[in-house]
Amino acid sequence: MSIRLLDENTISKIAAGEVIENPSSVVKELIENSIDANAKSIKIEIKGGGTELIKVIDDGDGIEKNDIQMAFMQHATSKLKDIKDLENISSFGFRGEALSSIAVISNVTLTTKRRVDNKNYGYKYIVDLSSDLNAPKLEEYASNDGTIIEIKNLFYNVPVRKKFLKGIPKENALVTDTVIKFAISRPDIMFSLIIDDKLKFSSNGDGNLKSVLFSLYGREIVDNLISIDTNINDVIVKGYIAKPIIARNTRNDEIYYINNRYIKSKTISAAIENAYEEYLMQHKYPLVVLKVFVDGQKVDVNVHPKKMEVRFSSDEYIYYAVYNAIHNKLSSLELIHEEKISVENEADELDYEQDLQDNVKEKNTTIDELPSLNNSFNTKIKSGFNLSNLYENLHRDNNTHEKYTETSFIKKTLSDDHKYIGQIFGTYILVEYEEKLYIIDQHAAHEKINFEKIMSSYKNGEVLRQKIFPSIILRLTPIQYNAVVNNLESFEKVGYEIETFGDNDIKVDAVPYNIFNIGNEKLLMDIIDSYSDDKNKEHYDSIVEKIASISCKKSIKANYILSQEEVRQLLRDLFKLENPYNCPHGRPTIISLSKQEFEKKFGRII
Repeated sequence: MSIRLLDENTISKIAAGEVIENPSSVVKELIENSIDANAKSIKIEIKGGGTELIKVIDDGDGIEKNDIQMAFMQHATSKLKDIKDLENISSFGFRGEALSSIAVISNVTLTTKRRVDNKNYGYKYIVDLSSDLNAPKLEEYASNDGTIIEIKNLFYNVPVRKKFLKGIPKENALVTDTVIKFAISRPDIMFSLIIDDKLKFSSNGDGNLKSVLFSLYGREIVDNLISIDTNINDVIVKGYIAKPIIARNTRNDEIYYINNRYIKSKTISAAIENAYEEYLMQHKYPLVVLKVFVDGQKVDVNVHPKKMEVRFSSDEYIYYAVYNAIHNKLSSLELIHEEKISVENEADELDYEQDLQDNVKEKNTTIDELPSLNNSFNTKIKSGFNLSNLYENLHRDNNTHEKYTETSFIKKTLSDDHKYIGQIFGTYILVEYEEKLYIIDQHAAHEKINFEKIMSSYKNGEVLRQKIFPSIILRLTPIQYNAVVNNLESFEKVGYEIETFGDNDIKVDAVPYNIFNIGNEKLLMDIIDSYSDDKNKEHYDSIVEKIASISCKKSIKANYILSQEEVRQLLRDLFKLENPYNCPHGRPTIISLSKQEFEKKFGRII
């Protein structure tokens, strides 16, 4: 086939496809325009998953009459004058593609009135390109301050795009998610989303981020949030992180923004997850809502038409700021998991929670104004407590954060100022202190102690070697052999003494003292394979994983009876650690149950 020039109609539809791939991308572009127009209230309405109708109403500045038609021209924007302006761009939109792209693949009606105009009418502009006879029409029209954009018949002339939409429920969910991301970014703006004539989401625009998070996640999650507000090397990190007891199966609740722009970044995601690594179980992810503010000259937002990807001048300094902001906050807390065992009527609780949600929406109550639930939940506690789900049950006390941080159990335990009760099931240590029962998993606790000892010696270059005889001879694949040759220094730091000889053969003359006789050959091969196969992880992390495995094998097992002095020494060693609350795999080492919970269970209080 010979090369040919595409006609303008085809070019415009292809360009539109890069910006507008589904109804949620339309909603995103229109909300960004409303925010850039200084709107304080934005109402979104959709029908048919957004293909039948998308309507966005704002109370922003409005559009001047002479700019209305130009706004629908490709690359027409008020945000940029030239390429230099991108270095300090603060607006959401800047390419001038949104309205022109939307108009090519739908029927658009725009109604607008400038706030500064002292008259009782604005203008209506209708764009319908479905027929050459339908020229755009501009006319005076009675309207309120701000702009209304109504999109109908989305993708009517691009059937291939419409064919690949995910169905009405999924498209509704994507639109909802888009609106929520903006509501989190701008809690000072009132958002409302109506889907098929039903209110699905609203925020009151009071500027309180916690109010938005409460409407999304409910009291259980909000009570387990920790605020962050730090400045590290001129990178400001603000927002909320959830205590490790709130763990997710996916990354969907890792929500973060750069200069109030919602993005996805491998650098920031890695910083978040690595900061939480020692607090969460494997394959679990944290809930975080972070806003990162950096100098506009150090971030490039002009990477992709969706503006979801950005490029940093230095990934390292962003990683360092986010990682340390989270890690420093987590390491400063006493994160003992406090459990609830009271059971009453689950239906009552659900009704109460629904009433509370309705109260927040109807009265625009902020989270700080909500009444305490302490007394209410005395008679309305979630039922169905199951010991097998002990770690999954969430604490419902309104002052959870204070209880986590104010307890002095750790400090007092170091001086033996507590009452040791004993062991149960040969596995769990029971300790009473200040009207709480603390339950320590002896295996997880000892595993954590061993892990930290090995890691400390590794970091400080104090690893002791154990000579072995006879030496271990290993025949490796070329890839494995290359991994060893390229990382001999790393193996030496851990405690291995390795020589290479022959074709793909190595000789191991010494192993780390701490792991002598614990699967020497298999463990070494595991580490070699981690160097060979894992291209996306630092070698240090691979070694950490192996050390965690080693420490598990060296630890006190379940069903092992300890003497009272052994228990005391175990607790002393555990609580000297920076993070004694989780084993290397993220499982809790210690949980607590209050006297109040026991008394509820036995009917002493209601």
